[in-house]
Amino acid sequence: MKDKPDINKDSFIRDCHLSLRTENVLYDNSEVFGIKQTFSIMENNLRASDIGKLSLRDIGGFRNCGKKTLLEIKELCMIAGMKLK
Repeated sequence: MKDKPDINKDSFIRDCHLSLRTENVLYDNSEVFGIKQTFSIMENNLRASDIGKLSLRDIGGFRNCGKKTLLEIKELCMIAGMKLK
């Protein structure tokens, strides 16, 4: 994460200062989290709490999701006070 803004489980992913790759991995798979995929990042309602619905193994299976992306997602969950399945 670039800077550590005030993040909680209700924060939108777009406001969490994640790397572009991590944001794209999450947005491209937003339907897996139960969020309708949109064409604009600003219209996407994916929240940090939505990530907790899946395990790291599930997220690691997403296209373009590598070790650094997984580490960034784990860090986001830790800062937001959430646990992954």
